[in-house]
Amino acid sequence: MKMFRMKVVIIGILIFLFSLAASAQSIILQDPPAPKPKLTFKYFQPHFKEAESPFTFLSGLYDLSLSIPVNAKLNVVGSVPFTTFAWKNSYYDDEGESAFGNISLGLQYLLKRTAEQATAVHFGVYIPTAPEKDENPLILGLLTNYYELPKFFPNVLTIYGGLSHHVFKANGWLLNVELGPYFMIPTKGGGDPELFIHYGLSGGYRVNPVDFNVEFSGIVILTEEADEFADRFVHMLGFGVQWNRGWIRPGIFYQIYLNKSYRETISGVIGIKLEIDLKK
Repeated sequence: MKMFRMKVVIIGILIFLFSLAASAQSIILQDPPAPKPKLTFKYFQPHFKEAESPFTFLSGLYDLSLSIPVNAKLNVVGSVPFTTFAWKNSYYDDEGESAFGNISLGLQYLLKRTAEQATAVHFGVYIPTAPEKDENPLILGLLTNYYELPKFFPNVLTIYGGLSHHVFKANGWLLNVELGPYFMIPTKGGGDPELFIHYGLSGGYRVNPVDFNVEFSGIVILTEEADEFADRFVHMLGFGVQWNRGWIRPGIFYQIYLNKSYRETISGVIGIKLEIDLKK
């Protein structure tokens, strides 16, 4: 209960600090519908506290997403996750593993846009393309990016949705707010459907040509049983910097889990984000 109160205090502080701000770019939350075709590449590498041997440099989660405008309000979006790992210690050379996760396809619809704000809805599906036999890479992907957990469950079809609001003030303040469900339906082996809610808040400041962001994200399990109410929540806190000019916009970020049980396993996740406009 004490840990739960602490989380509530953290959320309250973040909301207070960022209530006057808001954001065009984020770390893992939804960006506003892009006015041009856009390719986004993200690389995540987790750092485990008690690993017998460190991962190789290229081990981690790779995520490639595409956004294509259909008209001024509607975008088609999709993503392909891929996780791979191998050990630096030569003893483990033959134990590297790789696997694709569940591919997502969806739509973003712009409800309203002004010079300093945008509101959008997004919805779609995660198709069960993750292989059932390649369990270890999928577990690594889940631990690395728990916020997008439907990408890493084999034999599960997920229907997702969400509402996002973005503010980009002329004075440089930025803010993203996001909320929506994951409805996960087993496609093999029985089991009951599960409902999760994902939510996030991203606040930052633009000092051209760079955006600085702090991002709070979370998942709450609504249907699964839990020993304590606080066990239903998983929260992460991220810090990012991204170039905001030109048709290629690189960025870096770092995330930590706020849950003690996760922090005891993963010290943090470092990442790279690269946005590329496909039409100048």
